Amino acid sequence: MQMVTRLFVSFALIGLAAYGGGLVTIPLIQHEIVDNRNWLNLAEMAQIVAIAQMTPGPIAINAATFTGFRLAGVVGAAVATLAVVLPSISVLGLLTPLLERAGQSRHVQKLRQGIQIGVLSLILFAVWSYGRGVIAAWPDMLLAGASFLFLVLFEARLHPIVVILAGGVVGLVVF
Repeated sequence: MQMVTRLFVSFALIGLAAYGGGLVTIPLIQHEIVDNRNWLNLAEMAQIVAIAQMTPGPIAINAATFTGFRLAGVVGAAVATLAVVLPSISVLGLLTPLLERAGQSRHVQKLRQGIQIGVLSLILFAVWSYGRGVIAAWPDMLLAGASFLFLVLFEARLHPIVVILAGGVVGLVVF
């Protein structure tokens, strides 16, 4: 039961700090699950991110479900998943009426701008930490750079799944 409680607390903290969702949660998950708790290593964290990108649903929920199941079975998966979504559901329920009234306030807009910059820094950190776990040699760096370049050059005209599949094909041929 102690493990289930630790799972709940860890994933509730992740859920509470995951403003911006998606890639923002990667450094939060890494800090709590890999660095603090040592429940997963960096390679396993990279696998979670890869799996989460291929499956429906947010990374935080997929990571919570995977980690919870790995450490405490079905109960652990359910508890960790509930814990990661509970803070945002609670905050939305409490703050939505306030934000609707104060949303036009100059102070609230400045606060949102500052939070968005903080979120951007978490996304950049996620790229850095995930990249360190995935990019092991120059061919990996070249493939990542070429993929990024294609995404930028063909923005909104190239479906990201094409880049993912092309990376897989290149991986089969080159690596």
